[in-house]
Amino acid sequence: MEPDRNWAGNIAYAAKRVHAPRSLAELQEIVRKADRVRALGSRHSFNRIADTDADLVAMRHLDKLLAIDTTARTVTVEGGITYGGLSPALHQAGFALHNLASLPHISVAGAAATATHGSGVGNKNLATSVAAMKIVTATGDILTLKRGDADFAGAVVNLGALGIVAELTLDVEPTFEISQRLYVDLPFEALADNFDAIMGAAYSVSVFTKWQGDLMQQVWHKARADAPPPPDDFFGAKPATRPWHGQCPRGRPRPVPCRRRRARTRPRCPRRRPGSPRPP
Repeated sequence: MEPDRNWAGNIAYAAKRVHAPRSLAELQEIVRKADRVRALGSRHSFNRIADTDADLVAMRHLDKLLAIDTTARTVTVEGGITYGGLSPALHQAGFALHNLASLPHISVAGAAATATHGSGVGNKNLATSVAAMKIVTATGDILTLKRGDADFAGAVVNLGALGIVAELTLDVEPTFEISQRLYVDLPFEALADNFDAIMGAAYSVSVFTKWQGDLMQQVWHKARADAPPPPDDFFGAKPATRPWHGQCPRGRPRPVPCRRRRARTRPRCPRRRPGSPRPP
């Protein structure tokens, strides 16, 4: 049974019917018979863009990696595949996407269709990796588009308006490693005065704050392993000298060291749930 709410829980879907096709032919038949239909990816939208009071098509079963072209450096996938499902298979084949969504459960087609950002101000967004696509149109026919076709960029960032994305071909590159350095206590004034330089200082930079005082508690400096080593002083922030708990499983930044025992006056660091990422 399909979930009746989005990932955040703030939207209850109004669809009369939810379909979960297991083949392209089945998807085409569902679209042909429906008066109105919308595609449902990983349900990560916080608004009603994927909602309808008619038919929803959940793409969760159409999540296969179809082919890797090592010469063209592309990978072709079904429309329901997620970044968490695609990346390990790509890595095993010696390839990687240039940029990733922030969470592994996000669908590739949904991220592209909404121009989702990915990471790093120097990286192009996730939609830019799309080289070709197949869309099931309102008549149930298949429309094939490729980079260079008229209005291709608009078709990639389609917000679900052109049909249901059945397949995507994505640019890939050889695998690469990322190293991360953690800085603490970045002065807010330094962040305000040097925002572009700070956020563009590495492959990806994240800043976390508790909105208390005039210090930003953590800066995550993520760089390709072959990049120059990060500086010891980062705009006034200093490298962390002990393990810190980065982001708790529920997504709340907390600069609290994870310890088996804690002082009663220290905020509690939640236990890691099975399957949740380990702290950096």
